[in-house]
Amino acid sequence: MSTSDTIVAHAIEQFNLIAPVQVVAQLPSVNHQNLHLQTANGDFVLKYYAVDHDEAALFYEQQLVRWLSWRPTSFAVPMPLRGRSIYYTLNVGDILYTLTPFIAGEAPEFRLLPNGQHHPAINQWAYAMGTALGELQTLLQARPVQHRRPYALFQSLLNYAKPRYDSLQLAAAQFGGSASDAELWAWWRSEAANLMAFVANEYPALPQQVCHNDFAPPNILMRDERVTAILDFEFSCPAARALDVAMALRMTMQLDSNPANPWVVAEQFCRGYAEWIKLTPQEIVAMPQLIGLRTAIPLIWAISKPELPSHTSLAQAIGRMQASKTWMNNHQDQLSELLQTCFA
Repeated sequence: MSTSDTIVAHAIEQFNLIAPVQVVAQLPSVNHQNLHLQTANGDFVLKYYAVDHDEAALFYEQQLVRWLSWRPTSFAVPMPLRGRSIYYTLNVGDILYTLTPFIAGEAPEFRLLPNGQHHPAINQWAYAMGTALGELQTLLQARPVQHRRPYALFQSLLNYAKPRYDSLQLAAAQFGGSASDAELWAWWRSEAANLMAFVANEYPALPQQVCHNDFAPPNILMRDERVTAILDFEFSCPAARALDVAMALRMTMQLDSNPANPWVVAEQFCRGYAEWIKLTPQEIVAMPQLIGLRTAIPLIWAISKPELPSHTSLAQAIGRMQASKTWMNNHQDQLSELLQTCFA
């Protein structure tokens, strides 16, 4: 019996799922396995976690989601169910899993479609995402600031991978690269030093609160150009609220790939967000650095994992950072003008 079959069988018993129980889809996820279950009781999402996942971190996430589920919102959040246990998280051997009701919707896609075009609704999606993030952050302003234990990525940022790796000393040889990659990694160390200085100085002065910290299209469900759900609060913890904005701008504008008209998309997102929250002048000034920081975080996350990441994947991450940085150097004034207009 496969791992997924074992977990599904355990869930059937623990949650009294009524036959027939079918796995109708494996839902996209970067870090975990998500299975869409169809049962006589209804549809559910079974999510099981990597063996190294920490139960304390899961508890923090689930308490936050439960807190949000008690408040009126225009969108749903994936609140785990309790089965025969008093806990939201169940164990099958060394594997942790949760079961949540299935929420209908599709993740918006801002990248090029197979036909070489962008989806015609990207501007409407961007506005809806902006309003949803503004609503979410407004709600979370009332959430007491409580740090995650063990220390979370967005609490320590570029220091997260220590003591295993020092972000300022990373080199190709540590990950199976060659001498020909030296220039790429020298660029990373220079950029990391600049970002570290920003994190140590300007970043702490920006408005801080509990944030989602991964507000990206794959974690959004939409239906009829409306956000139906915000998913995956795995990285939630106190952070600069504008870092969520930076992430959303980076992912909707697609700065490191093939943007359609990034300025129209960015304006729509910002106008939606401004329905709830106005960025401060300090946040607007810091936005290029915040986008650079948010572009660097996938690399920091990758080198923190128990398994050694491939040099190819890390080189690609640095390449995306370079593309984003080049774009920002050429368009920083235009971005600042747009933000000042939207948040005046």
